[in-house]
Amino acid sequence: MKKVLFLILIVSSIITTVRAEHHSNSSKTLSTASKTKHSVTDASEVTINNLLHGTFRVENPYVKEFLAEFIGMFFFLLIGTSANVQARKAADGMTHPNTTNVSFAWGFGFMFSVYLAANVSGAHLNPAITFSSWLLGDLSFFRVITYTCAQLLGAFCGSGVAYIGHLDDIGKIDGGKRKVYGGDATAGLFTTYPADHMSTVGSFFDQVIGTSILSGCITMITDKTLKIPPSLVPLLAGLLMTMIALSYGANAGFANNPARDLGPRLFTIVVGYGTEVFSYKQFYFWIPLIAPYIGAILGCIVYKLFVGLHGDEVNMDLNLNIVSD
Repeated sequence: MKKVLFLILIVSSIITTVRAEHHSNSSKTLSTASKTKHSVTDASEVTINNLLHGTFRVENPYVKEFLAEFIGMFFFLLIGTSANVQARKAADGMTHPNTTNVSFAWGFGFMFSVYLAANVSGAHLNPAITFSSWLLGDLSFFRVITYTCAQLLGAFCGSGVAYIGHLDDIGKIDGGKRKVYGGDATAGLFTTYPADHMSTVGSFFDQVIGTSILSGCITMITDKTLKIPPSLVPLLAGLLMTMIALSYGANAGFANNPARDLGPRLFTIVVGYGTEVFSYKQFYFWIPLIAPYIGAILGCIVYKLFVGLHGDEVNMDLNLNIVSD
């Protein structure tokens, strides 16, 4: 009897040991498989990242800044011109387009465009702003050229993608006939033209004043003495653009930016609107091409003369009260 019990105990111990070893081996196998899986995944991810980093990462600062200004301007025009088309296509849009919605779309588009480019190029997104930065000594003249080319190309491509994405909408508006003027014209959805009541002088001052506000306020929100957190600058820039659109957006087409106007204007020639895009309204195109430069210079000079040259570094609380360090 004792031998039987002893045998049963031994068998039971063996079975328990085997089960334990089997469980342990299974756990090790699963653990090894899991580690192997994660190791393969991690290795794959690292390989992909290294491949992308090694193949596409740009070290040349001029190229990096060109790419940043291009994609920022591309996105700005993509959103803004798309909003123009959407507002025109909407119910009653042919006679009473919702310009308020359009103004907010341009503002939001500008905000995210600044977020896109700010960390690399400073997100000028405007040849007039770039030129005024050079006059202030903040930028080399070579960068003025590269920034301007990138902004112009980005505006051209951004409006082009917006055109393709809303091709059916545009066809519904103009019936397939690309026109510069008239009730069913669509060229003004991409480039800018003045309202019928606007004179040449009035349009010129509209662009000068609008760009002065833009330039002066951008100089303010990027003024290091105000210590505005860099992460807030794009948001403030978007609100600024919305403010200008709501107050100076209706009379002269809301350009305030040579690249924003000329890029889409060149694109409209490519897709069949003809040379009237330049000759319409007594060759209006030169106003949004020249006036913003004057406005941008005036805006930053006014801020410097009245505020920038006289301010000290300050810290402000959430109620904009000056506090000591």
